[in-house]
Amino acid sequence: MKVLLSLFLLLSLAAVPLSAETHVHTIIPKPQLFQPLQGTFTLTEQTRFDTATPLAANALEYLQQQLQLNADYTIKEGTSPRHNHIAYLLDSTLKDEAYTLRITQRNIVIKAGSPSGFFYATVSLMQLMDHRIWSQERSGVPKKAWELPACYIEDAPRFRWRGMMLDSARNFFSVAYVKKFIDRMAQYKLNVFHWHLTDDEGWRLEIKAYPLLTEVGAKRGPGTRLPFALYPAMRGPKDTVQQGYYTQEEIRDVVAYAAKRSVSILPEIDTPAHAKAAVTAYPELLQDPGDKSRYTSVQKVGNNTMDPGLKSTYLFLDRVIEEVTALFPFAYIHLGGDEIPKGAWSKSPAVARLMQKEHLHNMKEVAAYFFTKMDRVLEKHDRKLIAWQEVRTHNSALRDDTVIMAWRGDGAGQRAAEKGQKVIMSPAQYLYFDQQYVKKDGEHGHTWAGPTDTKEVYSYDPTAALRSPTAAQFVQGVHGCLWSERALTESIADYLAWPRMLALSEVGWSPQEARHWSDFERRAFESGIKRLERQHVHYRTAVK
Repeated sequence: MKVLLSLFLLLSLAAVPLSAETHVHTIIPKPQLFQPLQGTFTLTEQTRFDTATPLAANALEYLQQQLQLNADYTIKEGTSPRHNHIAYLLDSTLKDEAYTLRITQRNIVIKAGSPSGFFYATVSLMQLMDHRIWSQERSGVPKKAWELPACYIEDAPRFRWRGMMLDSARNFFSVAYVKKFIDRMAQYKLNVFHWHLTDDEGWRLEIKAYPLLTEVGAKRGPGTRLPFALYPAMRGPKDTVQQGYYTQEEIRDVVAYAAKRSVSILPEIDTPAHAKAAVTAYPELLQDPGDKSRYTSVQKVGNNTMDPGLKSTYLFLDRVIEEVTALFPFAYIHLGGDEIPKGAWSKSPAVARLMQKEHLHNMKEVAAYFFTKMDRVLEKHDRKLIAWQEVRTHNSALRDDTVIMAWRGDGAGQRAAEKGQKVIMSPAQYLYFDQQYVKKDGEHGHTWAGPTDTKEVYSYDPTAALRSPTAAQFVQGVHGCLWSERALTESIADYLAWPRMLALSEVGWSPQEARHWSDFERRAFESGIKRLERQHVHYRTAVK
């Protein structure tokens, strides 16, 4: 009997950490440290909160909004110490974005040294709650009590940059959808929203100095100056006008919305190529009238490039950047720089004069000149340059703070990091979410760099290809991209993004040695999917 009793007690004690351990697997991205404790904390209308720091205000507001929506109450402020209490405490020793979270049967203590740290702690707290806390609309009887497993968490990100791009230029997305996209990013600790606002197919940002950018450049189709079927954004109805742009008031609203969720917005103004919408709106400013060059881009768009030999090109971009800077407080602006078509500028008199004056020998040096000039424009407006990898390849005159995004593979990123240059890893083979999950008819997305399933995304290690251990410090982080040529609706955009963005969040946040596919798969395709369902996200259901 004693042997049986001892065995029973041993199994009972062993069940405590095992049961609690399953709860850490509901958190995405996986925390650096998780220690299960005994018991549960029950959050109810009688729960009180206390905070002595305004840095926790956004985090607390986020929790209160979801409680009001799904529990029909908010928790009130109360002094500590007391039973059934949540304390937000400032800990200045914790780095930006880092936090600790302790849940016991009596209370919850959150410590952080920054607004983002408090926000991420609260997001982790909510991921430990029933998935109904994530519902975005009232449904049936509100849930009054929320049980949380007792545990202790210490957490901080692996990379400072954990980004995701949404292309609103090829196909336009509403402000409401953009906000939802940002909100879901924040829930999984992605912190940079890259907004691709201009391209051949559309200019989506109101610029008051140049109203034709949106009057002309934000429309394509019958009766407009831009054809609807700009390849490859060629699917969908051809007999209606596709249009849309964001007013400056809407931009400010979205920027403020993102800031409350610890998300910075990186605007992209694509230059000098991918600019058909802009050059169609203002050909007299952006193209030499004597230029007889005839060329097409990789996407089969003709004559889509700004002329770097014209002073009016730089004046135009200077004024655009001035307004962009007033709208987006982020330290960086993305200026594109990829896929300058072969043959562009070859017969431009303005470029010929520039080459003679500046002793430039080929078009690569012309492109380098253009971005050196644009880097000075950004410096004038107190902004730094981010561009695709082609910009750094032939240009050593850019400021040290310039960051490239390596998208063709790890090679350019590896070489940049080993030269001591800042780089963000965004290889198309792993992190371009416009690619099909699996190659088959009827599957949404492209195939040129894919297929790329969720497991493939999760397998990516941004520093694995580096030869020098010191080069890792120049890898700023990771960046997913959702180009919208094939994302014709919000539903398709969701399908292409999720659940791959769950994998991206963990690649960017969690230590490499702590990541295991089987562990992530369980969290993502059980708890993670339930949260997405509560938010009506049209995710792809299969693992592969």
